[in-house]
Amino acid sequence: MPKDTRAPQEILAHIISSRVALTSAIYGLSEAELITQHPVGKWSVKDVMAHIGRWEEVCFDVLQAHLRSEKASEDYRDYLSYNDKWESELQAYSLQEAIEHFETAHYRLFAFLAALTPEQWNGYVRTWVQNAIWHHFEEHGEQIRAWRAGRAQ
Repeated sequence: MPKDTRAPQEILAHIISSRVALTSAIYGLSEAELITQHPVGKWSVKDVMAHIGRWEEVCFDVLQAHLRSEKASEDYRDYLSYNDKWESELQAYSLQEAIEHFETAHYRLFAFLAALTPEQWNGYVRTWVQNAIWHHFEEHGEQIRAWRAGRAQ
């Protein structure tokens, strides 16, 4: 994969646009639709929101540790095992808890990223941001849009 040479402001703009696309896929769903099981594999949209919130929390913690020259508390390369590990906890969230988690984790992480100096945007930070944030938004946004389109037919 080629090195990401975009300026931090370009990366932040991409995060914003991918987040808008994700929330646009969610926007307008009723409470019943948000908790309907299986629009995204075995997850409801509510579950996806909690899942994304959890990964943004992890990203925040990992990047803070990295920038303090500390090792992350866990090795998240096997991310699917973490999804499985957290699944029952996140599915137990109420709709309100999932929405709060989704929103709070994002704004906390985005504020942290926006405050980084250009020198802090090293390859490690860029990789985490790409994988844990905007690729994640794009992946799940597309799944939700496909589910909505299938229901409209």
